[in-house]
Amino acid sequence: MANKNAPFGARVLMGGAGAAPNFELVPFTISKNDSTKIFTGDFVKKLATGYGAQWTAGTAVSQLWGIFQGCEYLSASQGKWVRSAYWPGADAASDAVGYLIPLVLGQPMRLILQTDGTGVSFADIGANFDVAMGTGDTVTGQSGMYVDVSTISTTATLPLRLEALYGQNLTDGGREGVGDGTEAGAYNWGIFVANIHQSTGLAS
Repeated sequence: MANKNAPFGARVLMGGAGAAPNFELVPFTISKNDSTKIFTGDFVKKLATGYGAQWTAGTAVSQLWGIFQGCEYLSASQGKWVRSAYWPGADAASDAVGYLIPLVLGQPMRLILQTDGTGVSFADIGANFDVAMGTGDTVTGQSGMYVDVSTISTTATLPLRLEALYGQNLTDGGREGVGDGTEAGAYNWGIFVANIHQSTGLAS
């Protein structure tokens, strides 16, 4: 069965030490004037102003802060604090509190992401990639971020490094060809790590 084109942003596969994921969400501040939506599963970048914002393609990995996991803000229209799976980019009476899974840790976490219409292959393992933000879902709050395969490179500042194909091994998401994202080709899923050590990837 062909892979579905249904990107979901970044999901944590397992902890760096092989244990089940067990980590504290880290709060950060979103400017009330930030009109760009941030969805659950989006990458968050650290700004020079102290705020966090939705990742933009081409940003150096040194600014990669974490994976967005929702927010709380004082709604100007409702007159109360609201919890939301995404930052709406409006209606905030004051700066908002966002929550993220931090990626700047001693051992990078393994992340599952969907690729684009090209897909990644076994030969791409070890290469670096950027993401495209796609379109998030304002009903569920889920990210539309996916891997932009056209950015494959040895460039050390790219945010992601391909570790394996999803379904390649029993420990990497099941069996090849069984389940979402495991077919070769378009929209397949890869297992990536945040390239926080700025490795250069494949030999050029």
